[in-house]
Amino acid sequence: MGPRAMPSQVPMIPDQSLDAQKKAREFFKTSDKPFLSIFAGDDPVTNGIEKDVLRMAPNAISAPQIGGGHFFQWTRPKQLSKVLVDFIKE
Repeated sequence: MGPRAMPSQVPMIPDQSLDAQKKAREFFKTSDKPFLSIFAGDDPVTNGIEKDVLRMAPNAISAPQIGGGHFFQWTRPKQLSKVLVDFIKE
């Protein structure tokens, strides 16, 4: 059932998000915590969302896109690890 339900959980229009996503957006608007935005760049589910994320979190920085599709943590683990380690070291 998970794979069948997941598409309904992806907000297509930000102001029609689920309540939890609205709360997260409010948190990130005012948070001063370090925030790294990482996108594959070739993911049909999240393509185009990066600009919205960067607007949502004013202190966010964007990492270079690493490719690898929707599950890039599995297809590009070394590239993702390097980006995360470099961010943490800063």
